Amino acid sequence: MTPPTSVQRSFRLWIAAVVVGVLGSVFSLATSATAPNGYLAAGGVVGVIIGLLFLAALVYLALRMRGGDNWARVALAVLGGVSAVFTVIGVLVTAGLGVSVGAVSTIVSLVQAALIIAAILFSFQAPANAYFR
Repeated sequence: MTPPTSVQRSFRLWIAAVVVGVLGSVFSLATSATAPNGYLAAGGVVGVIIGLLFLAALVYLALRMRGGDNWARVALAVLGGVSAVFTVIGVLVTAGLGVSVGAVSTIVSLVQAALIIAAILFSFQAPANAYFR
């Protein structure tokens, strides 16, 4: 059975969020390489590796969701929802504390969160719900 348009859109949005995440990871890696402290640079590399593993898991789950696995849709909703909430909270907290993480990093994070939220919403529209039954 071919996935409905809402599931296809959700899948594309998940992939777009992953692409944005990879670009953000590359940017983060480039900026951590210039860190004055070796421990900061190593921490940045570890963070990027963990982030890329998370993004790989999202791709796997998105492929399974597009194939009709409801458990993958639920897992994406939970992981994506938590990720989006923590991203927005992180941006707000760092701004409130006066910590500058850079405009590019903030924009990338917020764009990724918006893509994730849209992907979740598309995956739970009526045609998608019927597809997963």
